Amino acid sequence: MVQAAGFHRTERGARPLPPPLRTPCAGPRIAPAVPSEDRGMGAGTVRTRGLAMNQGSRRGSVLFILLFSVVLVGGAIASLVSVEQARSSASRTDCERQRAFALAESATDTVAVLLNANAWPAGTTLDWSADGIDNDGDGLADEGDESLRATADLWGSDAADNDGDGSVDESDERIARVSATVDLGTSQSRMTSWLRLVEASLPETVPAPLTLLDPNADVDFDGNAFRVNGADTNLDGTLAGASTYGIAIDGSPTQVKTQLTTKEKLLVSGLGGAPSVGSWSPGTTNYVQSMVDAFRPYADITFNNFGKSYTGTLGDWKTSNYLVTYSHGSLQISGGSTGAGVLLVEGDLEISGGWDYVGYVFVTGRVRFVGGGEGVRLQGVMFVGGDVLQPTGTLLDALLSGTVDLVYSSEALRRVRAGVGNYQVTAITEP
Repeated sequence: MVQAAGFHRTERGARPLPPPLRTPCAGPRIAPAVPSEDRGMGAGTVRTRGLAMNQGSRRGSVLFILLFSVVLVGGAIASLVSVEQARSSASRTDCERQRAFALAESATDTVAVLLNANAWPAGTTLDWSADGIDNDGDGLADEGDESLRATADLWGSDAADNDGDGSVDESDERIARVSATVDLGTSQSRMTSWLRLVEASLPETVPAPLTLLDPNADVDFDGNAFRVNGADTNLDGTLAGASTYGIAIDGSPTQVKTQLTTKEKLLVSGLGGAPSVGSWSPGTTNYVQSMVDAFRPYADITFNNFGKSYTGTLGDWKTSNYLVTYSHGSLQISGGSTGAGVLLVEGDLEISGGWDYVGYVFVTGRVRFVGGGEGVRLQGVMFVGGDVLQPTGTLLDALLSGTVDLVYSSEALRRVRAGVGNYQVTAITEP
């Protein structure tokens, strides 16, 4: 290589000299700074390229982490919101379903109450959605949660053989099939309920249309315009089943027979022929009082020491309106009164003028029938407690005078037992 004085040139491809060797005391080796070209940062500015790259990389990593965290948290929040929405929807649907079921149940109870009140004619439809009534007690009428409809098939009066035994509308078909539907929000409840008529616990088998519970009863028949008939007679006057005694007494029949004249004996007919008087014991003490105590809580009409003579209606068998009437104290009925059901008198009963009654009569004291020309008729049965002392000192348990007609009717008693009975829920099914 030729080298001119004052001029250096490195040949192309020449290898650079190795770095100088470090000696133990030379200290740290410091690489010379490589000046970079000023790119608009101002005169005299010097940058280290490696430092700039390191800082940029660090900022990019932080930004990525932040973005990833935001995405992750956002996804978690969205998932939580979705879960809560689903849970809220499920909870709302469950509440609607429970409320719809409760409303359908209330339809069953409503039909039972109306049937027991004789206020559900065949073919009736219960519709809360258009009756203008606040049925659920929320202060609103006919709103969305009152979309209840219910019908009832009355097997006891549909003239059909529902139980396949070859008979129609018999006693074991006193059943109501209630169908109820409730639409509430997105939920619907459909329910079928079965109601059975449970008869009142009144005696089905009775000894006579007139039964005296005092074994020493005195019976005074004043006049001959009366009849005590134990032949089972329907309400339309036709004869029905087996006969009972005309008069029954909790003691010896002789006690009654000896008080009847020859003509009067012919007017007491029934089982065994005239005079039809038989012995019967209820098997319990204070029978009449026990029946009064049992049915007094169910009284539809109550008299408390009624000092006047009552004239009016105490039920009507023609409209199937059978009532329980209770009198605390003696009761006087007169003036063409009528009634049907159960009459309970805790005291004496006196009936004057016209009186037409269908059903059961229980009197703890004395009974006086005074026809007064208009006629007194009882179709059913009467139980008299007796042993009531009149002011004159005469002990009379039954005084019959005027036009009096006491007739045993199993049909009347059967109608009353059903009429004052109650429909009870026996089964509930859902589709």
